Amino acid sequence: MGELQSKLAETIEGKNFFLVLDDLWEPDVWTNYLRIPLDAAAQVTIVAATRHDTAAKAIGVEHMHRVELMSEEVGWELLWKSMNISNKKEVHNLQGTGMEIVKKCGGLPLAIKVTASVLATKEINENEWRKVINKSAWSISTLPIELSGALYLSYDELPRHLKQCFLYCAIYPEDFTMDRDDLVWYWIAKGFVHEQGTQLLEDTAEEYYNELMYRNLLQPRETVADYSSCKMHDLLRKLAHHLLGEEFFLWRFRVLGD
Repeated sequence: MGELQSKLAETIEGKNFFLVLDDLWEPDVWTNYLRIPLDAAAQVTIVAATRHDTAAKAIGVEHMHRVELMSEEVGWELLWKSMNISNKKEVHNLQGTGMEIVKKCGGLPLAIKVTASVLATKEINENEWRKVINKSAWSISTLPIELSGALYLSYDELPRHLKQCFLYCAIYPEDFTMDRDDLVWYWIAKGFVHEQGTQLLEDTAEEYYNELMYRNLLQPRETVADYSSCKMHDLLRKLAHHLLGEEFFLWRFRVLGD
C-alpha cells in the first residue's frame, strides 16, 4: 500500500483533477489510502456519493446535498405500474393500502419495485395486501437498516430453490455482468435445480432465472434485449452477503475454484 500511495502521489504531483468516489460505504478509502497522496496535487475537486452521513462527514465534505426521496404519490404510481395494474377501479380501491406499503418502503424505488413483485404473486385485493403489510419480515432487527424491510421481505418470500440461486449470484464482484447460460449450468451443477417431470434441467433453471428477473432481484443488462445477461443491485448483493455471513467467503472460494 505504501508503494501504491507513493506512485499515486508521483503521478498526480502538481496536477489539477476531478475525482468521483461513487457509492461510498466506509470512509477508509479516503482516510487510509487517498488523503495523503492527494496532497501532492495542485488542486483536487472531489464528489462523494454515499448513503451514510458518517462517511461523508469523516472525509470532511464542505457541502452536503441530500437527494430527496420519492414522494408517496409517485411511489404509489410506481407500485401499481410495476404490477401492470390497468383497471382504474382497482387502482382507486387499493390506493390507501398501497400508500401504506410505499411508506414502509421509505420512498426508495428499488424497495418499491421488489415489493411490487411480491404483491404480484398474490391476489390483487386489499386483504392480500394487508397480509403482506403485516408480515414479520418487515421488522427483522438483525439486519442493517438499509437491508431490512422491503429488501429482506423480497428474499423471504422466495421459495427455497430460488433463495439458493439468488444467494449464489452474490459470489460475483459488484457490477459484474452475469451470463444467463453460465448461471443455468452452475445452478444445475450445484444441485439447486429440481427435476420437473420430463422437462430438461436447463429449461427449469432458465425458469428460475426468469423468475428472479421478474421479481427484480436480478436486473437485465440494459444493452441486451433478450435478457440473456444481468447484474445484481449492490444493495441486494450486500443483503445476500449478510445472509450468508461468515460462510460467504469459504463458499465463494469453493465456487470460483471449481
